[in-house]
Amino acid sequence: MKRSTISLTAILLVFSVLLSACGGSDSADGGSEVTIEYWHANVEEERVALIKELIAKFEKENPGIRVKQVAISEEDLPNKITVSLGANRLPAIIEGGIDHCLLLWREGVVDTQAHREIIDEIGTEDFYAGAVDLLKDPDGKGYLGVPVYGWIQGIWYNKKRFEEKGLKPPTTWENILAAAKAFHDPRKKQYGIVIGTQKDHFTEQTFSQYALSNEAKLFDEKGNVRFNTPEMTETLDFYKELAKYTPPGAESWREAKEMYLSERAPMVMYSTYLMGDLSQNKKLAKNTGFAIPERKSKASFGEITAFTITNTVSEEEKEAAKRFTRFMLEKENYISFLHMSAGGSNPVRKSIAKDPEYLDHEVLKSFGELAGEIPNGLENLRRFGFQDGKMYPQMGDISAQFIISEAIYNMTEHGMSTGDAAKTAQLKMEKAVK
Repeated sequence: MKRSTISLTAILLVFSVLLSACGGSDSADGGSEVTIEYWHANVEEERVALIKELIAKFEKENPGIRVKQVAISEEDLPNKITVSLGANRLPAIIEGGIDHCLLLWREGVVDTQAHREIIDEIGTEDFYAGAVDLLKDPDGKGYLGVPVYGWIQGIWYNKKRFEEKGLKPPTTWENILAAAKAFHDPRKKQYGIVIGTQKDHFTEQTFSQYALSNEAKLFDEKGNVRFNTPEMTETLDFYKELAKYTPPGAESWREAKEMYLSERAPMVMYSTYLMGDLSQNKKLAKNTGFAIPERKSKASFGEITAFTITNTVSEEEKEAAKRFTRFMLEKENYISFLHMSAGGSNPVRKSIAKDPEYLDHEVLKSFGELAGEIPNGLENLRRFGFQDGKMYPQMGDISAQFIISEAIYNMTEHGMSTGDAAKTAQLKMEKAVK
């Protein structure tokens, strides 16, 4: 009796384990049911509700798969990821920016091949080059995530006022500087341009566009810092000259936004998140243009948000995560998702950017044809930490210490020479990346 009892218990235990391995509880159609978690930073009530609707639609089309959304504030997401890494309790999908993707990749928990499969299936040619290039893993074998949407930073300018002065669009360095000089009239509280001069991330971002348009690369092929170069110094000279035509004091994104909306500066650098506020002024929105700085090449700055599928979940969960990611990038679902933050969230798929259904949104309609052209900036998306198809993670250490923006702040606010600023920044960067 004792032997048979042990045997029966063992059999039941094995049977229980087998059931667990098959994905958990049974679905209504008699098959196994799998539940995946999807983390995102869309914490606003209306966004959570819309995602809930999309999930319900997905579950109806994919019986046996359940998706549990978990909304986490953007500032809390990195800590949530770190804690979950330690507890080995990551979800199947994490929606986050490039830095989040890189954090997960460094920990070896990213399914880079799953992302490649999805991108290849949709068609690499339908994605803007910058969106996929910035997500290539450092090994070059896969991707850190599947790009879903992105914001772009460039020059917003008042086309009507440019035309009145006979000025060319602010694309080239020469045209940008000429316009800044032409509009600058501090006595009337009118300023030529607003760029970043504060010691913050915005300043590094705005400066990077000019530097990269001048092919001023921050790292050599071996990953050594090279800030003190002729190309970089030339860019610092130009940026210092351009800063003469900004409002007094150190400037950041808040001043750029306020100055353009109040029409005290007809040319500012800002991200596409300006579009929501700008759409409230229909006349100004209609007269607004968007340009990408260009010298030796075009260079836009921006952020790509991606779906990262982890490799710490079961194969069943992984397949469910891949299916959900494909679903979210299908035209109808994708457009609904993008419209949660129209303008700020730009499509990474070229076919969607020009689609009448995508453009049929109150915010986007305020800008006419421009709304369909702005996502093209994702084609030329560039960053200091990504060059020649290679990622340089040490850029994070440089940005965290505000070394580049400090150099610009010292030049524009304290009169430091560009040569000294470049040398000082070079030394600080070398220490930061050791």
